Amino acid sequence: MTAYRRNPLIFVWALLTVVTIASWQTARDGGEAHLNATVTVVVLSIAALKTQLVIWHFMEVRHAPTWLKVTTNGWLLALFGLLFGFYFAAL
Repeated sequence: MTAYRRNPLIFVWALLTVVTIASWQTARDGGEAHLNATVTVVVLSIAALKTQLVIWHFMEVRHAPTWLKVTTNGWLLALFGLLFGFYFAAL
């Protein structure tokens, strides 16, 4: 049983669960009928964090060659940069 507690993936999974609940709570509390930029920024930032954690820990990119680390980080920055850009351009 203690081997499960020492596994870093269990910690990351628990963190992802807590962050998902925080994201849901943020969206629920701030989700009025109109668009709320603060809520959107917080929820998208949490999604970016979750994506980074999944890529690094569950896809094992943290042990991958440098080119793959750079590529996945660049993809993540480009994706969320575009999401933020499209959102703020639509305001």
